[in-house]
Amino acid sequence: MDDNANDVVQIVDDEDLNTTAPNPPMEWQMPAPVFRKTSGKLPQGYEKEIERARAEQAASDPEPSNAAISESANSSTPEPQPKSSTLKLVLVLLGLAAMIGFLIVFLTVVYIFFLR
Repeated sequence: MDDNANDVVQIVDDEDLNTTAPNPPMEWQMPAPVFRKTSGKLPQGYEKEIERARAEQAASDPEPSNAAISESANSSTPEPQPKSSTLKLVLVLLGLAAMIGFLIVFLTVVYIFFLR
């Protein structure tokens, strides 16, 4: 029985020892940079093409008239009135009270579950 156990262990050990060598690391080199020369100037006629395109777009887009602008201003909703300072103070106090209440509840839960 000892011989069988040793054979099994020996087979496993032989398999572990008969591994292939790891692949050698590849030597990577950064490719050489490519420098291209440019004149730094726009192509000939580019400015004229841009001006022509802007003129065509301006001609196709009608400008809004003064009457349309005044109608849209009148039809929009009125601006909301500023809120009173007392309402702001009450909301700040309610917010602080809510934060303090949350902190008390959180610390109570931590105390009950973790510190007892």
